[in-house]
Amino acid sequence: MKSSTLTSFMISAVLLVLPAVAPAATVTSGEFTMNLDRDALAQLVLNPTGTPPTLFLEEFFTSPSLTGAQINDVVNTNLVPGNGEISATGLVYDVTGSTVSNPAGRAIQATNFTYDPTNLTGTAAGQIGLGGVLRFMGNFQGIFATGDYALKYDASRVGNSAGGSGWYLLNNYGFPVPGFDLTDVAVDSNPFSLNLTGNLKWSPEVANAFFHPSDIGKTVGTFTFASPVPLPAAAWLFGSGVIGLAGLARRRRIRP
Repeated sequence: MKSSTLTSFMISAVLLVLPAVAPAATVTSGEFTMNLDRDALAQLVLNPTGTPPTLFLEEFFTSPSLTGAQINDVVNTNLVPGNGEISATGLVYDVTGSTVSNPAGRAIQATNFTYDPTNLTGTAAGQIGLGGVLRFMGNFQGIFATGDYALKYDASRVGNSAGGSGWYLLNNYGFPVPGFDLTDVAVDSNPFSLNLTGNLKWSPEVANAFFHPSDIGKTVGTFTFASPVPLPAAAWLFGSGVIGLAGLARRRRIRP
């Protein structure tokens, strides 16, 4: 009877103590899924009918081995034959590792994001690297390419002209500039996972430079980010120790 009580106590201790062992959590894996609204892209720059489309997605590259020159080559680098429009939904970016290797002309970002789940926006530090480059075409000459993003939080972007939440995607392809502001963000954070969902809007920096001031604040898509967060090493050690003791107590209880 005593052994059974001890086992129950130890299991309860694991459940109670593990989440509070170390408040800081680290993102090391996960996926960012982007769903762009092709009609919203087509109707940018005072083009209400979207004919011809102002902007359409022509390629989505996720290979980390492609060079910048290859991505910019619309003749020889085509995952989908030709230069027509492809689906702009279900675009999945994998979270990068803590170290990355960059081919010429690329600026893939490493992941070094930490946070306290009890105060996410107050403690968010570092960045989450996302591998992938979008190549757009439209009613203009050449291409519009953006990517090698870093998902970041910056309190100074809260309430900007795009209605920013502070979360944004920093474009690093070509040159660093905020690419998308993430708005209407819903957050689910705990020591074991970080999940974000919301809307995508071109950043004011991009809209002012490439589109029209009236395009600032227009929703051009949605996103989801899901990342399992590994348990801190100290918690694993504590948990395995307690579980081991529980197993020992059980063996003693059933010993003839």
